[in-house]
Amino acid sequence: MKDFDLLEELNTNPNRAMEFIIEQYTGLVYSIINSKVSSVGTAEDVKECVSDVFMDFYRQAKGIDLANSSIKGYLAVIAKHKGIDLYRRLAGTASRSVNLDETYEQVTDNKLNPEQEVIQKEQRNVLIKAIESLGEPDRDIFIRKYFLGQRTKEIAEALYLRDNTVDKKISRGLKKLRILLGGVIHEGTEENLLTK
Repeated sequence: MKDFDLLEELNTNPNRAMEFIIEQYTGLVYSIINSKVSSVGTAEDVKECVSDVFMDFYRQAKGIDLANSSIKGYLAVIAKHKGIDLYRRLAGTASRSVNLDETYEQVTDNKLNPEQEVIQKEQRNVLIKAIESLGEPDRDIFIRKYFLGQRTKEIAEALYLRDNTVDKKISRGLKKLRILLGGVIHEGTEENLLTK
């Protein structure tokens, strides 16, 4: 059934049209949402979000303009936005999520003279801002590796990633940090700064 016919069917027989759309596009919607929330959500969270996408699509169906997109395109955009919203909501409450400020304070040495404390605090603020800008899951990977001392395997299990994915994200993240911190750290010294 073509998109135009499906939209017409939504007006005359919405149950049949939605059944067809759900059957046709559930895989796509599931894949998009799962790619956004798999690091913080459960399979149940993903399934619930998939249902929400189709509900939103149904509510917005009358405003769909097929001249600008397709049903598949509309569903993909809704799924992307819903997935991002769900990720943000879950990441804010996930027990796996780590607070960067608290973690840094736990691992830093507080037995410094006042001048050293000021320097360390400034470095800390610059470093935290740079790590925060890496986004998820890179942010959590860096916290776990350099502040909590977790091994790649532990990080991969906690964030539901492959070991080699974690290693690649660390390598790329270090390059990004070197650029972001321009001149504060030099190649080969990132780990020293991160573990101070």
